[in-house]
Amino acid sequence: MTASTLLFRLLLALVVLAPVPFAAQRPWAWSLMGVTIGLLLLLWGALVLTGRARAAMPMSRLWFPAVPFLLVLCWAVLQTTGLVPAGWQHPLWGEAARALNAMNGSMVGSISLDPSMTVTAVLRLATYGGVFWLAVQLGRERARAREALVTLATAGIAYAVYGLAVRFGGWEYILWYPKWAYHGDVTATFVNRNAYGAYAGIGLLCCVALFVHGLRPTGTGDRRAFDLAEALLVRALPYLAGGLVIGTALLLSHSRGAFLATGVSLLVLIVALVKGRILRPGAAFPAVVALLVVGLSSVIISGDGTVDRLWRMNIDQEGRPDLMRQTLVAIGDAPWTGYGLGAFLPAFRLYRDSTLADTVVYDFAHNVHLELAMDLGLPGALVFYAAIIAVAAVCAAGLVRRRRDQIHPAVALAAMTLLGLHGLVDFSAQMPAIGATLALLLGIGYAQSWNTAEHGRSADW
Repeated sequence: MTASTLLFRLLLALVVLAPVPFAAQRPWAWSLMGVTIGLLLLLWGALVLTGRARAAMPMSRLWFPAVPFLLVLCWAVLQTTGLVPAGWQHPLWGEAARALNAMNGSMVGSISLDPSMTVTAVLRLATYGGVFWLAVQLGRERARAREALVTLATAGIAYAVYGLAVRFGGWEYILWYPKWAYHGDVTATFVNRNAYGAYAGIGLLCCVALFVHGLRPTGTGDRRAFDLAEALLVRALPYLAGGLVIGTALLLSHSRGAFLATGVSLLVLIVALVKGRILRPGAAFPAVVALLVVGLSSVIISGDGTVDRLWRMNIDQEGRPDLMRQTLVAIGDAPWTGYGLGAFLPAFRLYRDSTLADTVVYDFAHNVHLELAMDLGLPGALVFYAAIIAVAAVCAAGLVRRRRDQIHPAVALAAMTLLGLHGLVDFSAQMPAIGATLALLLGIGYAQSWNTAEHGRSADW
């Protein structure tokens, strides 16, 4: 095992174990993740400097997502300082200074209503950027990219098995802690059923992609039938069975948003696989029919609760429209500067009214896109999405450009679709375990979207 392979496997281990401590949504868990990613980046840099490794992806191929991402990080840091014009700072800082008789300059104002929360959000976002960077540089080797996809699919199956065992065993526990929310729902090691539903959807995408990819026979003539049977029984069916397990867990999570977003992302995956010539156009329709049959069978067997929640869905009673309306009002009051990355909780307190339940603490907007615009301001949010779109564009081009391994950009695009759609109604992408998983898939997809000839041989680095 080379040093680079060891680094890559440590990265994989970190990402697949991140869901264990409540989706890493605890200060010690995400902090440990951030420190570990920082150490892996330092080790990778040391290997490159000493000649024991080389950067597989040159900066000339990374600047278009890297520059806007770094600009967002810099803007978020600037939001915590007093280096911006006084007119950009939130008015509450001036009122606090007057109330404390601190007009002598001892209190420094900022754009962010809570600079410490913004610093925390910056560190978490930088951690995801580190995962992406390592995945791009270390996942350029096709064997490692395949290993990552198989590992994520296996992890998805393992968490689903655990969640189903807890559910059918009648144990209302997360690890050894009694569940304090979402009793009767499969959440595996997650607290929130919607977050687990999104994570299960990612695992399902990996399984379906590997199933379709495994169906391709490698032989010709008389051997083709034998290879097709071998592909179906050995390389494909295990992932279909794993996908059924994950799909059952997803349905029993009773997450409506994750269920619908996963359905759409599966269609995106099929289209991407066709575009990447992994799935022939003539076989696409049977594949979609097969997925629908399997999916409907799962819904009939295990989806009563989810279908019932969809049937009884009343968005108005859940307060989502009022929450989004008030978030839009907040965006309108500070469209250029925002309120500080990660500072939604203190900023939203200024806008909530009697239309929302008094007993609910809204630390998320239940809409990732609106919350990002409120935190960063509209220009900052647009720059962030420019980085995401750059990655998506390269992955889409990779479906056409590559002659092999198109499965990786296809899964990256489908996962991006899943979390983007789910982000319209929930905050699953803001869970560190899910954010790191998406960053890994995007990095692998990005790395595998370039022809090998463009960077020389795909050697072991």
